[in-house]
Amino acid sequence: MEDKLLQIFAEESQEIIETLEHGLLELEGSEDPEEINSVFRAAHTLKGNAGIVGFDDVVDLTHLMEGLLDEMRKVRMSPDAEIVGLLLGAVDALKVLVMGRLAGESPPPPKEVMAMLARRLGEEAPVAAAQPAPQPSAAGQDTMSYHIALRFNPQVMQSGTDPLQLLLELGEMGTVERVACHAEGLPALEDLIPDQLYLWWEVWLSTGQPQSALEDVFIFVRDESDISISQVGRPAAPPPGQPAAAPPRQPAGQPAQAPSPPSAPAAPPLAASAQAPVAVRPAPAKEPAPASRAPVQSASIRVETDKLDKLVNLVGELVIGVARVNQISGGLASPELAAATEALDHISRDLQEQVMRVRMIPVEGTFTRFQRVVRDLASEMGKLIHLEMSGTETELDKNVIEQIADPLKHLIRNSADHGLEMPALRRASGKPETGTIWLRAFQQEGKIIIEVADDGGGIDRSKVLNKAVERGLAPPGAQLSDEEVFAFMFQPGFSTAEKVTEVSGRGVGLDVVRQNIEALRGSVEVRSQVGQGTTFRIKLPLTLAIIDGMTVSVGEEILTIPLLSIVESLRPKPEELKTVESQGELVSVRGEYLPLVRLHRVLSLPTERVDPTSALVVIIESVARRFGVLVDDILGEQQAVIKSLEQNYQKVPGIAGATILGDGRVSLILDIHGLEKLSFG
Repeated sequence: MEDKLLQIFAEESQEIIETLEHGLLELEGSEDPEEINSVFRAAHTLKGNAGIVGFDDVVDLTHLMEGLLDEMRKVRMSPDAEIVGLLLGAVDALKVLVMGRLAGESPPPPKEVMAMLARRLGEEAPVAAAQPAPQPSAAGQDTMSYHIALRFNPQVMQSGTDPLQLLLELGEMGTVERVACHAEGLPALEDLIPDQLYLWWEVWLSTGQPQSALEDVFIFVRDESDISISQVGRPAAPPPGQPAAAPPRQPAGQPAQAPSPPSAPAAPPLAASAQAPVAVRPAPAKEPAPASRAPVQSASIRVETDKLDKLVNLVGELVIGVARVNQISGGLASPELAAATEALDHISRDLQEQVMRVRMIPVEGTFTRFQRVVRDLASEMGKLIHLEMSGTETELDKNVIEQIADPLKHLIRNSADHGLEMPALRRASGKPETGTIWLRAFQQEGKIIIEVADDGGGIDRSKVLNKAVERGLAPPGAQLSDEEVFAFMFQPGFSTAEKVTEVSGRGVGLDVVRQNIEALRGSVEVRSQVGQGTTFRIKLPLTLAIIDGMTVSVGEEILTIPLLSIVESLRPKPEELKTVESQGELVSVRGEYLPLVRLHRVLSLPTERVDPTSALVVIIESVARRFGVLVDDILGEQQAVIKSLEQNYQKVPGIAGATILGDGRVSLILDIHGLEKLSFG
């Protein structure tokens, strides 16, 4: 049971901490009451969850964060940059604590952060707000008596909420004068469901806390439960000898009326334990159980990624099996068999599409984390930067999203450091002092496009070209297009930065971006205009499990080229082929000479078609260049289910994986980045 609780805490805490961080960034300078309440609820949830699994240091830290957020809710403190920065530091400390605890370690408490939070509370908040728990006020000193009726959703315990813990938390807020537990809804023993709640409670509480503080105790169960809190005057001992009267049940949709003051025997206060005396009223003989609000059913469930991966693999096998059946049935003249195989093909494609959708998640979670990155970079570099996001609802395969985070971070840091100018320089050039970085996502032609753009100074192509000539990447006086010049920036160790900073200048960054994106079978291109800004455009496949490919033959082998990388195919004429010293073979495509790669030589495949004029050239586009690949013939397009060679055999240079064709043969899938390295070094 403890392992299950820890697993649930691990899953939920990551989401809550992300919500905290995102909410704080949105909150800075806005003072939006709804946003403040949202962040407060996230901290309160994390505090409660940490208490259940016994992470007391997390409880202590989130309690102090709650104190500051509560001061904002009461408009006694503003969410300025200093306060938000302090709370973001606490979020960072929470990440360390939670990750350490879940790893079975005992990380030291963040004393410095906690001291800063407590000090800020002590300076601008009432003394009570800085205490670990609210202390009950003495009788007669601004105390008020409340009657609290608690009819929880019968399924409340199935969501992990313990009503007893809520009652104990309520008891810590003041002096409990009396508790009445009602059991009229309790069924016969044989009809009892163990995890369903049949009881409801009345509590008479004397406290100096405001009513809003009492309501916050039940902030996460109020929507599904019937919670009534009403003032009944100053604390006074109820007359002895009278039973507790239940408040009238209100029809659904009508506000509950304040019940009459209590008139039952006084009971000792409820201590912070489960042993407080409870008055139980037996059910009347024919009184029906009180109706409860219908439970809210969750529209989603958590599924382990391993299960999804296995499901995707099985669907991939189904696709291969259907292709095999189609090939066999193609040679049989049977209308019934043809109709059956066609129906099977439709079903398998629909199933494949739905399974792919299950793995798809919005890019919003990845995008929002960069708000913190941009804020920290702006503070570190003394710049004013605004991050604007669009298309956050765009969905991408979970595995792709996990691997695209680092390249995007590199590009955003590059835009913040190299792209955007200092405020004074922007002002002098007629731009607003605050620079903007755009992070956009959208679908286009079956691909996902992610753009990182800025309105900075742009890229000086002459500076890049001079650096490329200096490093021997381009000959002096070469006439190159912008696309070719900007491609040099993705070479390892290439940097035009005049000085090395903590952010950039060491020549590490864009080459890593290129490698990571091409490992995802994607591509990246750069567009820039001096004085107006730069855009990095990333093209990615929707999923990594199944690709659209073009099958080609080289000798006896059938190879698959990812369709995303193919520009066109052609059969060259003799006058379109040239051999240039130090550059090898070139093929002319509408006046542009491209390098020609003989696939049979690179992969050591025997073939009789060595004359390009009797074979075909497939034009491939990678990040750095376009080049032609010589193949014997093009067989057609088909979806390829990728099987890893590295897991089943070993890593093969120039090969991304393999797929099984309809006739059972294995087709190797080309790795465009690896093929480029094999061909051009």
